[in-house]
Amino acid sequence: MKKNPAILICIGALLLVLGAILSFSSGPPKADAVLAQQCRDRMTAEKSEQSLVKQCDETAFATAMTAANAQAAALAISAANNSEVGGNALSKFLLGVGVVILAGGIFLKRKQAA
Repeated sequence: MKKNPAILICIGALLLVLGAILSFSSGPPKADAVLAQQCRDRMTAEKSEQSLVKQCDETAFATAMTAANAQAAALAISAANNSEVGGNALSKFLLGVGVVILAGGIFLKRKQAA
C-alpha cells in the first residue's frame, strides 16, 4: 500500500460514502401498517396533537400507544431500539474507518510527492 496510496484514498472515500448513506437513510424502524393505523385511530380518538399522530409510523411509539400490557410493550420497544442502535453503530464505524484510511492515503501520497 505504500507504493500506491491512491487505492487507500479510493477505499477510504468509498467507506465514507457508504457510512454517510447508512447514516442519512437510517432512522427509527417503521411500524407495520396495521399497528400504525391502530395507533393513529387511538391518537385521533384522544384528540392528540398532529405531531404525535405522525409518530405512529415508528415501531416503538406505535407499540407503546397500542400495547395491552407493559411487558409486551417493553419487549417490542426494546427490539425496535436494538435494531436502530445496530444500524447507527455500523454507519459510524464505516465513517470512522473511512476517515482513517482516507487520511492515511492522503498522508502517504503527500509523503511520496515530497
